[in-house]
Amino acid sequence: MLGHALRELRRRALRSTLTATGIAIGAAALVLLGALAEKTTRLVGGGRDFGAGQITVAGAGASAQTGMTRGTLVSAEQLDAVRAVAGVSAVVPIALFPVDAVPTALPFTLPPLVFGVDAAELFRNQATPPPRPAAGVLVPDAGREEVVVGSQVARRFGVGVGDVLSVRGHDFHVAGVLEPTLTGPDSFVFMPFALAERLLVDAEPMLRRMAQVPGARVLPVATAAAVFWHAGEDPEAVAAQIRAAVPGLTVMSPRETAAQIDRAMVFLNAVVLGSGLVALVVASLAVANTMVTAVVERRREIGLRRVVGATRRQVLRHLLAEAILLGILGGVLGLIGGAAATHALNAVTERLGAPVFLLTPRLVVAALALPPLLAALAGAWPAWRAARRTPTDALRYA
Repeated sequence: MLGHALRELRRRALRSTLTATGIAIGAAALVLLGALAEKTTRLVGGGRDFGAGQITVAGAGASAQTGMTRGTLVSAEQLDAVRAVAGVSAVVPIALFPVDAVPTALPFTLPPLVFGVDAAELFRNQATPPPRPAAGVLVPDAGREEVVVGSQVARRFGVGVGDVLSVRGHDFHVAGVLEPTLTGPDSFVFMPFALAERLLVDAEPMLRRMAQVPGARVLPVATAAAVFWHAGEDPEAVAAQIRAAVPGLTVMSPRETAAQIDRAMVFLNAVVLGSGLVALVVASLAVANTMVTAVVERRREIGLRRVVGATRRQVLRHLLAEAILLGILGGVLGLIGGAAATHALNAVTERLGAPVFLLTPRLVVAALALPPLLAALAGAWPAWRAARRTPTDALRYA
């Protein structure tokens, strides 16, 4: 059956090539857009998992689940007020801001970010394991001007353990480089909170003048804070108490963080993957057109087969085999083309910030399985029409 299908496709080489090319284009679009969705899902999923292990507070108007879009800062008085809320075991201030004064980032990526935090306290978060160092240490020395950088930051700035990294005009020694995680830490420059706070104050003229006023209690000041609860406490209830007791904060409980990110990701993935599937479905229509034309042209041949004893099932199987082979050929070519495109585009985007695409095993399986399936569905109707002819009807074309 397969040999016969291959011979028939070779007999109509130009038409078969054009049809397979159309499927390949659709499959390549699915691979490219799917790789974009996979990378975005992995990136945002890391923030979702991290947010599940803490209550995140940020200034009013901020995106509290990540702290990356800050509104007002979190003041010393607010941090103290959060610590006083019943059920709170620890409040870990975070200073999160771009490494560059004018950050540049591609869509679906993070620019290099300073992540100032007392790392030992932040590791209270049990929802995700801490990143692992590929070289050097995990936690920079709070008594020295040291930083630990993510894998993407190390590649972008060409630094390793022992090198010097300049951040906002200040030089820091790189004490560690983290293993790739495909999530936020790849783009982070971890440093002790006190160092990051100093950079933040230097970058905000108004805040700097306020901090210099004698007797003024401005510091510590943070862009966000991670709040942990006592064992046995309900984090949702603790978050509600913080929201009621401390005005002017955006408070996100673990459940709210997960729900907000899940809603955003469902919509984004639906748009991205939906576009790829539409391209693939449109390409599969070429299979239907090819099969309809083939059935019309081969009525005499099909009639002869029916006269000499071929069953309807055999005719149907032969025609479906041709459609499936077109789908397999298009899927393989599309996967190769899509994988090459993702590799080439990642090479470009990595120089500009971070890789944007991620080719995963499940995406490879989808790219290889969907084109033959859609091709079989597209070819089923013309194949069924050809198979249902009776030998008497077929004799007219023999």
